[in-house]
Amino acid sequence: MPYPGEHSCRILEPGTFQPKSFRRIVQGKLAIIIGKLKGESTTTTQAFRYPVDDWPEADARAHCKKQKGRFESAMTGAIREAAGGNRA
Repeated sequence: MPYPGEHSCRILEPGTFQPKSFRRIVQGKLAIIIGKLKGESTTTTQAFRYPVDDWPEADARAHCKKQKGRFESAMTGAIREAAGGNRA
């Protein structure tokens, strides 16, 4: 699912993580979604988020490819309107 204002790179499926264990950390201009895998006590990267103001799509896509993730472009204003408004 596209996010408004952020490109996304999924590394692992959310269902493999413990519920309510997710946290968002920011390192420079990159947001990292971390969580605890089921049965684990340490955190693991679940996804990356790339703010469109800081990450051109090609750069975000290239970073995601290096991480062996699944890339999705940000939801643009036109797409957001067609989808019925903003998504959180």
